Amino acid sequence: MPINQNYILKHVGKEYMIIPLSDGGVDFSKVYNVSDTGAFIYEQLKENKTVEQIAAKMMEEYEVSYEVVHPDILEFIDELKKRGIYHD
Repeated sequence: MPINQNYILKHVGKEYMIIPLSDGGVDFSKVYNVSDTGAFIYEQLKENKTVEQIAAKMMEEYEVSYEVVHPDILEFIDELKKRGIYHD
């Protein structure tokens, strides 16, 4: 699974956060706040969905075009990679 298992997604109030876990608990210095869309993509990645599958589901869920969602998905994945949350 490409999602780093040392991270969890939590919904707190109106926000979603990707939280890193460590041996001593939560490392709050590396908490990553994400939008509803980011949380949606994260959950899809946890289910090992491909970018194409995620795009299709987002097009259906949010009623947007492929040209809109595809670059956003790739950008979000790149950010997850930079933070060590996702790897190929």
